Amino acid sequence: MDIIGNAILMFVAGAETVSITICFCLYQLALNKDVQDKLRKEIVTTKAKSGGQLNNDFLTNLHYINMVLEEVSRMYSITTIIFRRATKNYKVPGQSLVIEKGQRIVLPSYSIHNDPKYYPNPNTFDPERFSTEEKVKRLNGTYIPFGDGPRMCIGKRLAELEMKLVLSKILLKYEILPCEKTEVPLNIRGPGNIVNPKNGIWLSFKPIITN
Repeated sequence: MDIIGNAILMFVAGAETVSITICFCLYQLALNKDVQDKLRKEIVTTKAKSGGQLNNDFLTNLHYINMVLEEVSRMYSITTIIFRRATKNYKVPGQSLVIEKGQRIVLPSYSIHNDPKYYPNPNTFDPERFSTEEKVKRLNGTYIPFGDGPRMCIGKRLAELEMKLVLSKILLKYEILPCEKTEVPLNIRGPGNIVNPKNGIWLSFKPIITN
């Protein structure tokens, strides 16, 4: 029953968060054609290397798409805060503060992801922040869209595979463009614990004609 319950939770709880993240990603790709073109090139090239199949090897060899999705998840942290409870007393290094066992802790993930101390010009969409070279420069705990540690989201890998597959299928067939109803900047709904666009996201999909 535990296995069945967790399997159901992964699909149900992940449906809305995955779909919203994909929408945010398409929005940023529409506004940043250079990123979209680079991502599509990676998808086309990797698909050819995988024998034209969108299989597991194809998905695991998409590296730039990981950077794009990580930047989207940083800018639009679907869950604005994360709750934890201390399992033992902990003295914060360099401080007099002691977090006592049983104390509830609130991690403001949205605020951390948009803090210029960790991400300069946080309102700028820049997947290069998540290159291997850049990620090693940042402190642990400054990127937590799925939480962290042993309580990290159990559906993380499934969600990432779903998003990569959906985006690949879309970008192979369509060029994503802004339209007259596209909001710039995007109006984010609030307050609430789930970040989503207040007025929806409006984009134009132009079919790619291949010979």
